Amino acid sequence: MITQIHMAKSAFFAFERKMQVVANNIANAQTPGYKKRRVEMESLFPLITEKSYSEFEDSVPSGKKRRSYIEYGQGVRINGMAKDFSTGTIEVTNQPLDFAIEGKGFFQIRMADGTFGYSRAGNFHMDAEGNVLDAGGRPVEPALKIPRNVNEIIVNEEGRVYVRTNNEAQPSEIGQIMLAHFPNQEGLKDVGANLFQETIASGEPEYTVPGKNGVGYVKQRSLEFSNVNIVEEMMAMLLTQRAFELVTKTINSSDSMLKVASDIAK
Repeated sequence: MITQIHMAKSAFFAFERKMQVVANNIANAQTPGYKKRRVEMESLFPLITEKSYSEFEDSVPSGKKRRSYIEYGQGVRINGMAKDFSTGTIEVTNQPLDFAIEGKGFFQIRMADGTFGYSRAGNFHMDAEGNVLDAGGRPVEPALKIPRNVNEIIVNEEGRVYVRTNNEAQPSEIGQIMLAHFPNQEGLKDVGANLFQETIASGEPEYTVPGKNGVGYVKQRSLEFSNVNIVEEMMAMLLTQRAFELVTKTINSSDSMLKVASDIAK
């Protein structure tokens, strides 16, 4: 009976973590650039128990039956947290510093400690000096600065940035948006705030002009929102809740049986 409690305990914590991930996906259903997470579970090392004798078989000596065995796991554990990098819904916002990536690639963001983060969230803004920053106030890389007295900001699909002022008939080019891509983007480390960082598993980033080397194009005045499917996540939440309730009942039943056995032993 102790074994059953340990098995149920492992499932209790695994499904608790899964519920947290599902709830986080639902909470970020409208977050720009958010990529849904998925909990992957595996059975703990199985035990083998002897089953009843099987039916007669040709390979078994006459008059004898073959023993058969069955396996049962010792519980469940979380094997990993997978990230789904499929493209989310792209919506027009008409904001000049909103950018969506149509295809693969990440915007590069300079972190406070000097390292780089990578994000699909293109909801940028300017500070007082005209520096283009992400939603958390971190500058994009390569650095992009918008001059004063600009009437219009134009960014084409290849990430070239142009501005127009009152005195200019033709817009002037002031910068270039570059995108990063990785040999294995699933290996990126999630550091929160819609940011990822490279790992050994992801490989080193390669920087390229949008639309080249398999990287997507940049779409101005648009945002890529979460790729979370609310209906799927609500179903996952319901199934997880039912599994959690079943595990709780298993623990309560095992506890009751142990209590009865203890009373008999007395």
